[in-house]
Amino acid sequence: MDFDRLKISYFDLFFIVGVALLASLMASVTVIWPLLFLPILTVHSWLFGYEHLWATYTKLLVHPDDRKRYGPLIYFVPPLALLGLFSLGQTFGLKGIYVIYFFGQFFHTVRQSWGLAQAYRRQAGGLVWDPPFLSEVTLWSVPIWGLLHRCAQSPDEFLFQEFWLPPIPQMIVIVACFVSCALWLYWIYTRFVAYLRGELAVGHSLFMISHLLVFLGGYILIEEICSGWLLVNVWHNVQYIAFVWIYNRNRFASGLDSKSRVMSWISQRGAKNTISYFLVTLTFALPVYYLLPELGFTLDSFLKSTAVPMGVILAMTLTFHHYIADGIIWKLKYNEEIKDEVFLKY
Repeated sequence: MDFDRLKISYFDLFFIVGVALLASLMASVTVIWPLLFLPILTVHSWLFGYEHLWATYTKLLVHPDDRKRYGPLIYFVPPLALLGLFSLGQTFGLKGIYVIYFFGQFFHTVRQSWGLAQAYRRQAGGLVWDPPFLSEVTLWSVPIWGLLHRCAQSPDEFLFQEFWLPPIPQMIVIVACFVSCALWLYWIYTRFVAYLRGELAVGHSLFMISHLLVFLGGYILIEEICSGWLLVNVWHNVQYIAFVWIYNRNRFASGLDSKSRVMSWISQRGAKNTISYFLVTLTFALPVYYLLPELGFTLDSFLKSTAVPMGVILAMTLTFHHYIADGIIWKLKYNEEIKDEVFLKY
């Protein structure tokens, strides 16, 4: 197939189709063989989960200009997040922490999906015939339908922990289903009309379809909440890792930066640099998260009144710090031009 005629690069095909297939494969294994969920989760955590969190810190910590620009995010947000999660754990235990994580992860993944959809929109020239507000409502409709569906299921366990979601009447789920289906049917109609006019944006359309299928599978079609969560989480994490990698390659495209020699070198083009990039980031990510449980046990021996293991609180602190930092550093107008060039310059 001539992908040039489709106006889509091989990287975009990997980013959109390849990542979705990888996430689907890993989640499907856990659906067919539930006993393999823990091994698959472990592989995902070490290869993608920790790596995706560390990717945020390549934007915060490795360059002195970034450390100066994002000082409050580095020095003030983590202790505030730690204090908030500690208070939540003291009041509601692990259940409260996992509930807030479930909703936080939901918002974070959908928000990233919308941001990437906007990048593909700008890559296609803006899509003046496709109102951004209607596109955003359409994109959010399936995740919201899926979240309501999970609430209606009333699961009592998530990731091997006691769990709770607010009960939702089934009628609300049906209404959300109807609204989402109507929005997506109209979206398909507009793509068909755009195709007839010769204006179909292949990259943007493929990304929207991948978003639809991943959230439809993760929150609705897959009954088991953990396997559904895994599908969305793998999809989100691998996309984020790839996005930040390309961002760093474009950021240091002019060559080595004397203020950040290691990051600028591993971000250069070439197989050796690419392998070095992922080995370095993986090396920095793994020890921190490997030591968290051990650190938690140590702190628990001193804090007998702690409602939940401190290792969990510390891990969640980094997770929520990533959510907050990610929501700020990629939203600033200062970064808009760079964001637009992430895919254009690959």
